[in-house]
Amino acid sequence: MGMEDLNGLRDNFKNEDRYEFEGVPVPRTTEILSKCIHDDRIVYWANSLGFKRKGYRKTLNEAAAYGTFAHSHIEHYLKNGDIPECLNWSFEAFLNWWGQVNAGNKVEVVGQEEKMSCPWFGGTYDMLMRVNGKLMLVDFKTSNHLSFKYCLQLAAYNFMLKYNKREAPSGFLVLQLSKESDEFNEMLLNMENPEHAKFMDFCEQTFLSLVRSFYYITQVEKMYKKIEGE
Repeated sequence: MGMEDLNGLRDNFKNEDRYEFEGVPVPRTTEILSKCIHDDRIVYWANSLGFKRKGYRKTLNEAAAYGTFAHSHIEHYLKNGDIPECLNWSFEAFLNWWGQVNAGNKVEVVGQEEKMSCPWFGGTYDMLMRVNGKLMLVDFKTSNHLSFKYCLQLAAYNFMLKYNKREAPSGFLVLQLSKESDEFNEMLLNMENPEHAKFMDFCEQTFLSLVRSFYYITQVEKMYKKIEGE
C-alpha cells in the first residue's frame, strides 16, 4: 500500500509525546490503534467500575503504571542479570517463562525497548531475541485478555524493521503475564507456517489502512475546528 500521499499531512503533529522520523514528528502505533479501533470491552469494564464506585481513569492509570513497572523490571533483569528487590506477579511470570525458554535452547537477546520510526508512525518494541538461530519479536502484556490488536502492533513494528532494512523476524510472540500468579500465556506466530504468515500480512495491511484513516481523521478534525471558529 502506497503511503507517500500522507506526507503532506504530517504537519498536523507536534513533538508532545510523539516519535520523530528525520526530525518530523509522527504518531505512536498505540495512538493510532486507540483512535481507530473501538473496543466494547473497555466500555463494559468502565461501566462495571462505575457500579463498584471505582474511578475509570484512576484504575486505567494504575493498570498502565503496573505494566510499566513490570516492563522496567524485565528490562533491568535482562540487561544486568540481577532480580530487583521489589517484585510483582507479572515479573515472576516472566521469570517462569524465561526459565522454560532457556531450558535446552540457545537464547540470545538481540534488542530491548528499542525506539523505531518510519515516515508515518513510530513505536518501541519490547524485545528481539534469537532462539536457536531464529529471530523472534516479543511483546509483553499484563492485560487480562489477549486481542488481535496486539498482532496489529507487532505488524507495525515489523513494518518499521523492514523499512529500516533490518532483519525480518521468523516469529512473533505476544506474552501475556498474569498479575495474580506466576502463570503466563503465549500467542506464538511462526512465519514458516503459511497460515500464520498470511495472517501477519493481513495484520500489516490492516494497520497501514488504520494509519491512513488516522491521518485523514486528524486532518478532518483540524479543518472542522477552523471552520467552527469562523
